[in-house]
Formats: sequence, C-alpha cells, structure tokens
Amino acid sequence: MVERNLEYLKNISLNEIKGFGEKRISSFKKYGINSISDLIRFFPKKHIDRSQVSKIKSINSEIKKEITVLGEVKDVSVFTTKTRLRIATLIINDETGSIRAKWFGPQYIETRFKTGDSVALSGIPDVKKTGSIEFKNPTIEKFSDPEELNETGSLIPIYPKIDGLSSSIIRKGIKESLRRIPEFEDFLHKDDIVSYKIVNRTKSYNDIHFPEKLSDYENARNRLAFDEFLYLQAIFKEHKISYNKTQSGIKYKLKKDTLTNFEQKIPFKLTKSQKDVINEIFSDMNEESPMKRLLQGDVGSGKTIVAAAAIYATILSSYQAVLMAPTEVLAEQHYNSLSKILLFDDFKVHLLTSSVKERKEIMNTINSGDPAFIIGTHALIQENIKFNNLGLAIIDEQQRFGVQQRKKLTTDLKTTPDQLVMTATPIPRTTALAIYGDLDLSVIDELPPGRKPVKSFLYEGYKEDNEKIYKLCEEHIKNNSQVFVVCPFIEESETLDIKAAENVYKAYKKELPEYSIEILHGKMTSEEKEAVMRSMHKNETQILISTVVIEVGIDIPNATLMIIESAERFGLNQLHQLRGRVGRGEKESECVFHITEGKDLETITDEGKKRLLAIVDNLDGFKLAEIDLQIRGEGKVTGTSQSGISDLKIADLRYDYEILEKSKEYFENISDQIGKAVSNEAKILFPNFEDVEDTT
Repeated sequence: MVERNLEYLKNISLNEIKGFGEKRISSFKKYGINSISDLIRFFPKKHIDRSQVSKIKSINSEIKKEITVLGEVKDVSVFTTKTRLRIATLIINDETGSIRAKWFGPQYIETRFKTGDSVALSGIPDVKKTGSIEFKNPTIEKFSDPEELNETGSLIPIYPKIDGLSSSIIRKGIKESLRRIPEFEDFLHKDDIVSYKIVNRTKSYNDIHFPEKLSDYENARNRLAFDEFLYLQAIFKEHKISYNKTQSGIKYKLKKDTLTNFEQKIPFKLTKSQKDVINEIFSDMNEESPMKRLLQGDVGSGKTIVAAAAIYATILSSYQAVLMAPTEVLAEQHYNSLSKILLFDDFKVHLLTSSVKERKEIMNTINSGDPAFIIGTHALIQENIKFNNLGLAIIDEQQRFGVQQRKKLTTDLKTTPDQLVMTATPIPRTTALAIYGDLDLSVIDELPPGRKPVKSFLYEGYKEDNEKIYKLCEEHIKNNSQVFVVCPFIEESETLDIKAAENVYKAYKKELPEYSIEILHGKMTSEEKEAVMRSMHKNETQILISTVVIEVGIDIPNATLMIIESAERFGLNQLHQLRGRVGRGEKESECVFHITEGKDLETITDEGKKRLLAIVDNLDGFKLAEIDLQIRGEGKVTGTSQSGISDLKIADLRYDYEILEKSKEYFENISDQIGKAVSNEAKILFPNFEDVEDTT
C-alpha cells in the first residue's frame, strides 16, 4: 500500500478531481484551496446529527437541548425597534408545522436567505404558552435540496461557506480526495500513537470529515490538533535558533547586587513576583544572545516598576534604553511616573512625541549615544532617528502597534538590543504558550499590597438607572473623590445607538451643574489633553468624561468611580482595563457598567450579555481573558495579521490546553528525523513561516 504525505498531496491539483471544472476550482482558489492537501484540510465547522433532526410537530416545552429542523423558508422580514435594534425573522415550514426564527443585531440574515430556500436550522427551541415556537439566534445552513442529507451517514459535515459551492459539492470533492490516499504517512511511531492515546493519521483525516459517531470525530480532531501544535513548536524552535545565530547582542555584566541596589533607591518594596521577573530579565541581559521577553501582568500588578529596573540596569551599563507607547497620553503618563522613579544617579529621561518642543536636545542625546532613557510614541521610528548605543527596547501595549512599526525600532542597528514586550491585557496561558513560543514569558501573578478590590455593578438603560448613577457620582465627589465616565465614540452614529461623549458631557453638566466637569477625546490637541489631565491630577476636575484614550496607563489615585457608558459595546479586556483606572489609591472604589439608554440585558446581543455578566462577576484579568477567548475565538497565530479567524485549522486555543501540553512534552523528546519531518510539514502548511517573528 502506497503512503502519501502532505508534501506529495500539495502538488496534486484540484483539476484531477472528477467533476471539478474551472468554475469550481476558481471558487476554491479564492479561499486559498489550491491542491488536494488544502482540500482535505478544509475541515467542517460542524456536523449535523440526523438522529437529532426533529419534526416541528414533535417540538414541546420540555426540550432544553439543541435540535435541528429541516424545512423551507416561507417568509423573510426585518424590523427595527425604537432603540434601533435590528431583528430579522424567518418563517420556516416542514410538512408538520411552522416555526419562527429570529436574529438580533446586524447579522443581515435577510440578504443570505430568501423565500423557497431549503434550510437546516439548529438551536434551542422556545415554546410559547400559545404553542408557537421560536428560535433565537440559531445557526442556519442552506441546502440545494434536503434530500442531499441522505448522501452520507448519520453525521453530515457542514463546511464554511464558499461562494458558488454547496456543501454537497465540497463533500464530494473531499471524499474523492481521501479515496486517493489509501494510507497517510505518519511521522509518529506506532508506539507513540499508543502511548499518547491518539489515532493514526489515515483514520484522523477520514474521521474528521466522515465519522461514524461523534467519538470518532473527537479522536480525529485531537490527533490533528496535536499535529498542529507540533508544527507551531517546530516553527518557533527554528526561528529561535536562527535568531540567536544571526543576531549579535549585548552581553551585560550585571552584578549580583544590582537588584538590591535598585530596590534601595525606590520608595517602596517590590513584591516577590516582581523580583522573580526582574531576575529573569537580568539573567537574559547577561547572555550574549539578545533578550526577547514578553512581560504580562494584570491591571495594577506593577509592570512599570519592573521595566524601570531593566532601564536602570541598562543605563548603569552605559547604554541607552527606549520605551515606545501607542499614544501620547500613555507616553506622557510613563514619562511622569518613570521620571519620579529614576531620579537617582543623574539619569537622563526624555519624552519624544510629535508635539514635544525640546526635540533638538533629545536628538543630540540619541545621536551622541550617551546613556539615557527616551520615552516616545511613533515619533521614535521616524526615518531621521538613528540610535547609536541602544541596549534595551521596551514596547508597551505591543498589540496596538503594526508589525512593521514594532520591527523598525530595532532593525538596522550594529547590535540587536534586548527587547521587552509589555502588555496590560492578560493573555491566557494556552494562548501565550502557542502564540509567543519564540519569546520567553514572564508573568507578574500578584498585586502590590494594599490594593482594594473594585466593586462592580451592572445598570440597565432605564431612566431610574440614570438617576442612580448621578446620585452615585455625588456620593463619591462629597467624599473628595473623582469620577471617570467613559464612552465609546465622540460623535453620534446614525447606525449605532451609542451615547456620544459630547452628549454625555452635556447631560452631566445639566444634571450636576455645581461640579467641575471636563471632557477628553482623541480629536483634542496634545496641549488640550495635557491641560485636562493636569487638572485631573490636581483634583481640580471632579468628573472627567472621556473616550477610551484613558484605557491604559492613566494613574489618578484619587479616582474612585468609573462609569462605562454603552458598556455592551466594549470588549471584555477593554472593560477590565477601564475598571483598572480606579482602585489605585487607599479609598474604596466602584465601577458601573451602564447599558445603552433604552436597552436591557435581554435586548443586547448574546455576546454583549456574556461579557457584562463575566466582568461583573470576575476581577481576575487572566480568568476574564480565558472567558473572552471562549466568547470571541483566538486570532492569527503566525504571520502579520493580528485578528480574524485563527490560521490553526483544527486546534482551538480556547479548549485544547491538555493537547498543547501533551504535544510540548512529545516535542521536547523528539528525534532529529521526526523533528525534520514535522518542520517540513510546518513549512508546507504555514506558507508565512518566515513571518513568525512578526508575532512579537
């Protein structure tokens, strides 16, 4: 029996499949499917279990699980409520009755389905007292003819939509492709397959598409996910080896008492977690190969002081350090806080932004190579800036920079500086292990002593809730505290019913006229923003209405109340970051998540509801990151893209931690021969292999 591998199948064109003409092949190619290898790795997004298909007449109020109904669309309609909530409704009939399916929000169901379409509808039925049946936000698939469901076993694979191709055509093409592979070459030894309790590749590729039972599908998915995690580790290992060989770094000679001396110079004690992370950084700096380390920690965990220790060690060793922040507000915040920390040993600290006035002096310092610390925004990567003695590059909130922007800071230098990548957005451990496999990971997993938990509340968008919020503001102000009010946009949108910052500002001025209220948004000049923040720091402003420019880095210890308007519109991590702007002082703090006016939990999207319930119940950023990953999915793993569907075809970072750990254990003990086979397949399946560095 002839064995085939992915490299062999990559060279077999789709036109060798019976029934595939130019039109069909063109449709496949638009979705990156160019060969049999690509086609068999076009995995189904779900299977419809024919044993769970119900006739409409049989549906009753006792059914609490997901079922599938096959029928014909009889009517399509769209209704917009007074609060601009869009509701699309389909009436679907089978030979026994009729059901109503509703979708809330801008899903544009009415553009994808029309009267007469044959569909499979899956969801949990809601049986009304009147006997009518509704499905809310169900999944729906179109079939050219329901009879095509009889072409296979009880589990029918449903594939992601490809324009011009039905699921039936895709299924037939995949079946034909699999028939051409009597045996799939397996780089795992038979003993390993038994030891790791996984199935062989031939069975996994057949059962992922056409399983006889769900357990066969799960076993196939686990094996293919195992392989994908091996591919990632091979990519990162090769990249790491290449990076260390080709990059000439700085070997510091930090003394054992460097950390002790640093701690003696700062006005507070470091936590054990902060000390552990600083020691990891110092150890990297003493190596010849350049440091590439990701530093992550929850809101308020003290990442800035860890960065300050690395800066201190760099300047002490006669090199320059630079910190690049995504916004001027955050850069200024870092400048203000780090200038106070690095007051010793005549350390020079400069702020370089597009609006800074002392530009000539700062440029002279950069060109001279004299030991100094420069904080800036994108202004740091302009073409006329050339560092001559850069020892450490810190990138804060790295996910906010474009790939090329991040790389530009450290390229074309005689020696590669150490890199410390910081993020205040907690990343689940599973994701960090996969996405940042070519970086060393440091986590600050404890908060400084004295930080009090922020009490969180969810208010709906009714008049009485608005009145409660105004009273809450007064309570905090009477306690000589300050208030943040955050809105997603600064102008009303015709398509989104979001409170605009300018309208909220007017409302607060009207309801609380006796208090000092200011507004802050991205369209203001740097001077205007600076004046507003200075007023807030001095406690001259009692209520600050703002857009998300205050999401990270703003430190007002006297702010004890955060109100987030249209909270259902924010991402979960963003909500957590905003909440982290209060509770930074000694007073008790509160955060209110306020749903858009006129709405409640039942009228917002399911995702919005899940996010709000999660944020109110959880203060742990890492736990929230796990929940967020489950809600929205994971983004790209390799290459330059930072959003969208993962380029992992089958592995899922939300749920596959055990498989990831198992694959890491196997990879650490892999033979050179198997390692080479894995690496070769990784290059075939990840054509952007050379771009992996861009994940950093």
